[in-house]
Amino acid sequence: MHSITLYAAGVALLGFALYSFAVAITKRNAKYNPRGLPGPALVPWVGRIHDLPIDYMWLKFKEWADVYGPIYRTKMLGANFVIVSDETMAEELLVKRAKVYSDRPQIRSLVDSKSTHGSMEYLPLMGKNLYWARQRKFTHSYLTEATNQRYYGLMEFEIKRWLNLLVTEPDNFGFSLEDMASKIMCTLTWDDHTISAYCTKSAWGLLTQMSPAGPITNVLTPLWHLPDILNPWRVAERKRHDEQQAWWMERLLTTRRLMEKGKQRPCFTRTFLETSEKSSISGDYEASSVIGMMALVGIFTVAGPLYYFLVSMVHHPEWQVRCQEELDTVCEGRMPTLADMERLPVLRACIKETMRWKPNVPTGKELSVAHECEADDWYRGYFIPKGTRILPLDFAFLRNPTKYPDPWSFRPERWLETGWPTFQEPLTKFPNIKGMTSFGWGQRQCLGQSLTQDELVVACGGLMWAFNLKKKIDPTTGEEIEVPLEKSNSLLIVKPDPFEMTFEPRSAARKADVVAQWEVAEAQDIKERAAFLRAAEEKEALI
Repeated sequence: MHSITLYAAGVALLGFALYSFAVAITKRNAKYNPRGLPGPALVPWVGRIHDLPIDYMWLKFKEWADVYGPIYRTKMLGANFVIVSDETMAEELLVKRAKVYSDRPQIRSLVDSKSTHGSMEYLPLMGKNLYWARQRKFTHSYLTEATNQRYYGLMEFEIKRWLNLLVTEPDNFGFSLEDMASKIMCTLTWDDHTISAYCTKSAWGLLTQMSPAGPITNVLTPLWHLPDILNPWRVAERKRHDEQQAWWMERLLTTRRLMEKGKQRPCFTRTFLETSEKSSISGDYEASSVIGMMALVGIFTVAGPLYYFLVSMVHHPEWQVRCQEELDTVCEGRMPTLADMERLPVLRACIKETMRWKPNVPTGKELSVAHECEADDWYRGYFIPKGTRILPLDFAFLRNPTKYPDPWSFRPERWLETGWPTFQEPLTKFPNIKGMTSFGWGQRQCLGQSLTQDELVVACGGLMWAFNLKKKIDPTTGEEIEVPLEKSNSLLIVKPDPFEMTFEPRSAARKADVVAQWEVAEAQDIKERAAFLRAAEEKEALI
């Protein structure tokens, strides 16, 4: 009898302990989880990671937005997320309350992306700390100066090189497209276009590492904490990280050695080394990182929209004709330059509509690197606890039928004709690419918007000036080879899967113009470089 009493007491005690634990978990969830927000049913701790697809994740988020409304909550492996699919709400949270919603979470499969311990490598991924503040100021200053100087003619030069390659090696357009964007950034940052292929590889390597479709540790985050012997993902990331940082540092040291010999032409790195004593950047390591990151970001932010511009034009040849007619009138037979931008509204409309119709950041720049709430906050009666990740869903913004009637169709006229909600005047200024929601929000808005806009205008204008973009004909069947509309990678910044197409010169004379203008530009560049080195050697001889 005595033992039965003790057993009953033990069961009661265990039951009380379990009840107390459940109450504690409930209170913890009440304190640390968003409250009041709708959202999909959650599996304990796992949340909804079990049925969230890695491929085309933005479609699932949009599906949930259609069910649960313009702001809803979900959870993934213990992390709270609030998905925002309404532009007004995104602006209220991320712009008007930027002081609370401008931090970054740790990207699990990167080495200290948040720079908590002073690694200082990745400006767009950094937490809101002193490294982020001074690197943001540094980057803004350098990009603004380059924009004001119209990139020293560099964009037009590299577009001429690219168009010539499309004449001589049209089937290699995927490589040459990305390499063109990389050459521009490598020349701006280090005055060395020859290292562009490695820089491109490095850029996509970083992007893959930080994407859910990359290492499994971005989804099953506890795996990151396994010991190295069981953790090939962390070992590979350390190797990638260390090689990238060493390469960035070698670029800076090479620039310094050339400067000492008087043989380094102007570039971002030279500017830093000449003014380092006045800079808030702490030294070579931080400088090489922030400059290197500028080079990487400038590749995939341009390459993605440019790929989709090709897709848009192949599927909508009537808009090719309109762009070509505009260019022929404005430029009178020559390739367009940045100076022509204000007189090319049809071209700008086609670029902007491409970025709306086929956004290369469909989950928004902020899903690639989410905003993180820095303090407990209340918004429209909803409780959003510190540490919650806020994801503005750009794909939903750009499919809003009120703002964008017929949102699933490619309609550049929405930017050009009165009666459309998006029409703005004057057409010398609008439509413009800067300010699109794809570039992010508030204090985390992309600093390279002007560079992206300017490079796309010159590159897309060059394409329309030189070529008719068409589907390729299968030599065996005689049928057109389809250019897919819906197939892409699933990285956070997407590009179409590899496809085939034809770059048909608009005429024999235009083909000759493309080749001739590159020969002239290349000869002039060689002459200028030789003159610079000759002057440096003469100066060194006098010393």
